[in-house]
Amino acid sequence: MGETTMPDETPNQDQRDQFAVAMAMGQKVSVWAKKNGVPRRTCYAWTQTPEYKVAVRDIRRRAYDRAVGHFARNLTKVADRIALLATEAQSESVQLQAARVLLRESLNVREHVDLEAQMEDVERRLDERDGKIPFSS
Repeated sequence: MGETTMPDETPNQDQRDQFAVAMAMGQKVSVWAKKNGVPRRTCYAWTQTPEYKVAVRDIRRRAYDRAVGHFARNLTKVADRIALLATEAQSESVQLQAARVLLRESLNVREHVDLEAQMEDVERRLDERDGKIPFSS
């Protein structure tokens, strides 16, 4: 008996791209393979290619960047709301909780800024040591 070849057995680049997006977003290989008529073995082989790994990393990075952008757009509103609660909430316990959050988070931000400055200094020193010219002063 001869083997019949089904059209879906030779996946195209669009399918590979769709597969990478689905995997980057956490879908299971077996679910995607069944839904799209691609053999699981083929999908698992794709996951071993450098192109797949780069694609998934880039897709996740873009998704993360969008989430960070959304977070940043709303950060000022959230900080303003917490500050308002710290000063104007009717409940003193709510005021105290909001004040604690403001204090704790302002210290965390300060620590992050300090660490970032230290890292930039270390990178600058390493570049100087290695004879690299900094992009800007």
